[in-house]
Amino acid sequence: MTLGHALAFALAALPLFAQANALRDPTRPPEAMLNGAASAASAPAGALQLQSVLLGAGRRPAAVISGELVLLGGRVGDTRLVRVTERSAVLQGPNGQTTLALTPDATKQGATRPLPETHR
Repeated sequence: MTLGHALAFALAALPLFAQANALRDPTRPPEAMLNGAASAASAPAGALQLQSVLLGAGRRPAAVISGELVLLGGRVGDTRLVRVTERSAVLQGPNGQTTLALTPDATKQGATRPLPETHR
């Protein structure tokens, strides 16, 4: 192949590379999640949202509230984090206590039907 042929091939392939760059990444989260619309839909604007709890032996309990790491006893606005459990965080403020749940719309339920028996 001559240099002229290689150059012609490279120029012909340029549109293919441009199209490849325009393809969506299948592992990229939906735009709604990237823009925060999902969290905005689940909590009113300005409301505190519990996103994670951090518990463990030898460490101070903590919670991630509205994107901010708060250690037990730490402050979030005008409230103080007073308790952290596996599923919730309790804040004490001028208007009393507020409990934030990790999964506010979910309730834990047992199995509704027995598991099928194995056949021999």
